[in-house]
Amino acid sequence: MYHKQFKNGISFAILIWLLDMLCLYLTGRLLENDYVYWGLRIIPVAAVVLVAYVQNHDLRSLGFYPDHLKHDGIVMLCLLVIELLIGVYLYHMPWEYAVGGWLYFIFWVVLQEELVYRGFIQSHLFSPHISRNASYLIGAAMFSVSHIPFQMQIRPWTGLFTVQLCIAFLSHLLYCWIIEKRGTICIPLALHVAGDFLEVI
Repeated sequence: MYHKQFKNGISFAILIWLLDMLCLYLTGRLLENDYVYWGLRIIPVAAVVLVAYVQNHDLRSLGFYPDHLKHDGIVMLCLLVIELLIGVYLYHMPWEYAVGGWLYFIFWVVLQEELVYRGFIQSHLFSPHISRNASYLIGAAMFSVSHIPFQMQIRPWTGLFTVQLCIAFLSHLLYCWIIEKRGTICIPLALHVAGDFLEVI
């Protein structure tokens, strides 16, 4: 993955990023309306799936190259189950709370971020006019900044939030390195869930 260059890829990446930022901002502003909260988070994912399918007639560019997909999918499932068991048995979370939080982070936070940022945006940032390293750094910055529109509406800016933005920047680079080697978002997805789910505990 990350070897193909898309026509007008950077423009698509920026448009999807701006769409996601707008949806995140509106999600924070309209947090009390459950329908708006859930609906707005679907829009960027639907957009990247649609554009990827129109461009390639498949979803490989979102992190589903078949070479290691089966193996990485099994590893991902094992890691996800281990994370759930850690929440229940090491952190003494009630099963219903643990499973609900675990599923929320998998499907409503992490899968969306992986598809939008590691799948679509990062794969569309590569260009003959920008070095590969610069493309990764730009993608990491876009992912890190994407945490601001929603979070700044629900809590003040603190030193801890600055550290979390730096962690988001570095984690993007780590996940992209894994994806480039493996061709799938499976293992980064499991690692990302571990970071988000176990951090909340």
